[in-house]
Amino acid sequence: MARWAPQETDTMAAIASEVIAQVGTNRTVVAVDGQDGTDLERVAAALVAGFERHGVHAMAAAAPSTDADVLRADLVTPFRTTGAGDGVLVVHGAGLLAPGTRSLWRWSLWVEQEAGRLERRADVKIAASAVLDVTDPEHPRREWNDAC
Repeated sequence: MARWAPQETDTMAAIASEVIAQVGTNRTVVAVDGQDGTDLERVAAALVAGFERHGVHAMAAAAPSTDADVLRADLVTPFRTTGAGDGVLVVHGAGLLAPGTRSLWRWSLWVEQEAGRLERRADVKIAASAVLDVTDPEHPRREWNDAC
C-alpha cells in the first residue's frame, strides 16, 4: 500500500505560511541553501508559488556570490529599500547559511535529500529556520530539526 504524502505545492504553501506567521512579509528576505546535489532553484520557485497561494507577492533570485557584502549590496539592500509594502525575496544558492551570511536573512531553509545525509552539516542545519527533505521532489517533507 502506498503511503500518502503531500504534494510539493501543499508543502511549500505550509512553509510559506510558517514564514508569514514567524517574520511577516514586509520586505522579507529568505535564504534557501542546501546539500550538494539539491535543486535549490526548484525549491525557491516552489516557495515563491507557496507565498503567492497566500496572496503575498514574492520573487526568487540566484545568489551572485557567497560574500556577505556582495549579497547585501546586490540583493538585500535594494530589495528592502526600493519597494514599498509587503513582499518576499527568496534567495537561493549554496553557502548562504555560512556563518558570515546568516545574519542577512529573516528566515532560512536548509534543503537535503536522503543520499549523502551522513555528510550533512549539523552546524548549518541548526542555523536554518527549517529543514526540507527533497528525496522525493514531488512530495518534499518538512523535517523538524529539534533535539527531542
